[in-house]
Amino acid sequence: MPKTLARAFKPMLLSDVITNPRSETAAFLGEGLEKCREITKKYGTSFYFATQFFPREVRGGIYAIYAFARIPDEIVDDPGCDDHDEAIRKLTVWSEDWREAMWAGGSETDAVLNFIAKAFKKYRIPMEDCEAFLKSMFMDEEKFAYENYAELEDYMFGSAGVIGLMVTRVVGYSSDDAFEYAKKLGYAFQLTNFLRDIREDYDELGRVYMPQDELAKFGLTNSDIALKRRDERFVEFMKFQIERNRQVYKEALPGIKLLHWRGRLAVRVSYVLYKAILGEIERANYNVYAGRVRTNRQQKIYLSLKALAGVYE
Repeated sequence: MPKTLARAFKPMLLSDVITNPRSETAAFLGEGLEKCREITKKYGTSFYFATQFFPREVRGGIYAIYAFARIPDEIVDDPGCDDHDEAIRKLTVWSEDWREAMWAGGSETDAVLNFIAKAFKKYRIPMEDCEAFLKSMFMDEEKFAYENYAELEDYMFGSAGVIGLMVTRVVGYSSDDAFEYAKKLGYAFQLTNFLRDIREDYDELGRVYMPQDELAKFGLTNSDIALKRRDERFVEFMKFQIERNRQVYKEALPGIKLLHWRGRLAVRVSYVLYKAILGEIERANYNVYAGRVRTNRQQKIYLSLKALAGVYE
């Protein structure tokens, strides 16, 4: 047998297979980074704006966290899918694919999962934080109202609190105290989203994140949300919610100075941009039913300059 043919039939060693896995190539990692960045830009306008204040070497980790959160969130928040069993099936499949990528240290087929797995390993993101987030996504397909704020906060720990913990690990911190503040800031952002998206959450997803006992306190029910009643009761209810939301922001603020300098500015910008949405709700006379309240680009630039100067109000 010719030597060249003999070499062709030589048993393949495992080392031959894994010498240069696709998951480690610069091209595949670059593809994953770009796709995570695109996901962040597409779905998180205020958040993406703030990420541009992170140093380049930090942004990749932040994009990975956002993609990890956004992909399953889009599965459960798809208004075109009213089959909860199908949504749960898709979420289960994605969760299993993600776990496989994490256990393997990457993915040879999915650039996004590969980049997420590499970033989470690099920054030592705990699996339990990720699992807490996924648990909250499954809750979105099983639970459509919350009796009180304590119940809502339990949901927010997974949906937002652990995201703050992940970001803290990527940015860096000077004290473990930073984690509790980061969790609180996650709650503040999430509460703002809930207030802004009352109409969308009910109309498109059938969910009411406003605590039921607090609605009742102001003489409101889910039916009032369904009918989009913006009367005096609703205005007073919104004033109460905004006041508490601002208090949560205030409680989270001391944590920013505990972050590494390289990420402090971007978190400050996120803080003022999200908090400013509350002011926009007030300027809209609390009419969140009329359309999504948001800040425009000019406002974002102005607020970012304030954050740069250390002004948070």
